[in-house]
Amino acid sequence: MPTHPLSITECAVCNLVQLSQYPPLDFVRPRLPWIRYNEPFAHLDAAVEQLETLVPAGQARVAIGVGPFDAPLLERIAQCGFTCKQLDLFLRLPQEPAIYPYLESIQALLRPDVLAELASIQGASQIVSCRYLLEHSHDPVASLQGLGHLMTHDGLLLIEIPDSSKFLSAQDYSFIWEEHICYFTEHTFRTCALRAGYEIVQFTRYSGTLEDALIFVLRAVRHSPAQKAIHRIGRNSNTFIRYQAGFEKVRQQYRSALQSISARGEKVAIFGAGHQSIMFVNALGLARQISYAIDDAPEKIGYMIPGTSIPIVPSEHLMRDLSIAVCLLGVGPNVEVKIRSKCASYLNRGGRMYTIFPGAGRSTLVDEKG
Repeated sequence: MPTHPLSITECAVCNLVQLSQYPPLDFVRPRLPWIRYNEPFAHLDAAVEQLETLVPAGQARVAIGVGPFDAPLLERIAQCGFTCKQLDLFLRLPQEPAIYPYLESIQALLRPDVLAELASIQGASQIVSCRYLLEHSHDPVASLQGLGHLMTHDGLLLIEIPDSSKFLSAQDYSFIWEEHICYFTEHTFRTCALRAGYEIVQFTRYSGTLEDALIFVLRAVRHSPAQKAIHRIGRNSNTFIRYQAGFEKVRQQYRSALQSISARGEKVAIFGAGHQSIMFVNALGLARQISYAIDDAPEKIGYMIPGTSIPIVPSEHLMRDLSIAVCLLGVGPNVEVKIRSKCASYLNRGGRMYTIFPGAGRSTLVDEKG
């Protein structure tokens, strides 16, 4: 099985946490057609209400969505009288047998030359929306500068990104994965926008249990040497220093806890075969102590967790195999409630469930042990 190094660093100048080595695009490009991601949208009604106030009613109201997660916002903004369209990026994605380009390939097109050409074909818009793409970019400053070509001279650029502050502070190592190149916070994105030549017109934080959604509305600053205004830090942040220092302790805690369970002849499963469970198992080196990955998505059953020999099986297996004493939950808190209800018989017979997320508001396995 081919592998690629995965490590993170923090820029000593701007404090942006990012992958140290970017994996090649063909390495992370999906080989299966069903690999798609979901992003939050419950906050978009409020976001559109705020956005609408920035565009006077007398102006031409045209909005364009850049990527696959902009449709929910465009649907809402269309109800406010905007003419909405989708940027025609997908026809420019590579076409190869048994390869299904997705975000890793879309981000490579967010560059000034490509977007300038598309703008000449599709026209400029008053509002450009780019949700949950910039964290995938190999060059976020160039991506922001490229998106400027899609805007009218007084246009607005809406950027939505996940905030990394909570998982960094909680020392959660499941959030790092090869699909996300950049791990923004409010501070580091502000610096990035400034470097790209924008001013921030509006900023809103929408709170989430594990990570917040950050929405920035930007306007290009004409004839402004923005890069010279950046405050140079010159050292790593305390949060990142603690994040680095805590990794080995967390890894040893989990290894010790799972080895104790195995020594009693009991098994451990992990619920959820998504990227956070995959990262949790591989980063902490737990593959030998975990017997199953539980997931009811039919397209995942029969596969194995990447990098391991852990089989993916349906949730009924959790109730059938009486030797599974512990089930780690690699799902969000909103889904966890449903799983606990669905697997009530497992819990009633003495099975234990623990979230893998230290910021989820429930005890983790190592909290109990420590």
